[in-house]
Amino acid sequence: MESKEEKGGETVKAPSSVPVVQSECLEMTQLRNYLDMTVDVLVSKLEKNQFLEAIPAGVDKQFATSLHNRFCSVMRTKMCKIVEERLNEYSLGEKLNELNEITKNTPYPVSHKAWRPPRNETVESCVQAHDFKVLNEHKAKLTELLESVKSENEDLLKELQEVQRRMQENQAVLTNMNTGYENIIHAFDQVIPSESSK
Repeated sequence: MESKEEKGGETVKAPSSVPVVQSECLEMTQLRNYLDMTVDVLVSKLEKNQFLEAIPAGVDKQFATSLHNRFCSVMRTKMCKIVEERLNEYSLGEKLNELNEITKNTPYPVSHKAWRPPRNETVESCVQAHDFKVLNEHKAKLTELLESVKSENEDLLKELQEVQRRMQENQAVLTNMNTGYENIIHAFDQVIPSESSK
């Protein structure tokens, strides 16, 4: 981008943008374009009417206009020079090239878009998410309670089986004792009549 200026009645070209290096990455080129646009905005703020009003009375308007054009050209050139010096001072070109190489070699996509809440039904979604969290907490508590009840039930079943085993053992002992008593009584019944017959 070049600007035209008048010097001694002749139109000459003056550099009006930050010079571009051919080996620059796309990001650096975009940065230079934005800086050029910034310089253009700053130069456009140098309005001709205010400049002409500041010129003493009696000065030729055409000459004042050429001075204004020259002033804008000089300011643009100096601002571009300052920008270029700062770019070189901070080595932005090299840093952006390094960053570009890093992003090229990264295994993750650089076009990933971060999650954003939906524009519609945001409140309902938040309420549902909160309800879901509460339900999960209740589910965890109920699951823990159910596991505790299952464990207690298993303990009770073991105790019941132990009681049943003891009852069976006691029943067998009582049956044996009853059988023993009947045998003794039967033996007494046989012994007593035989002695009475003598």
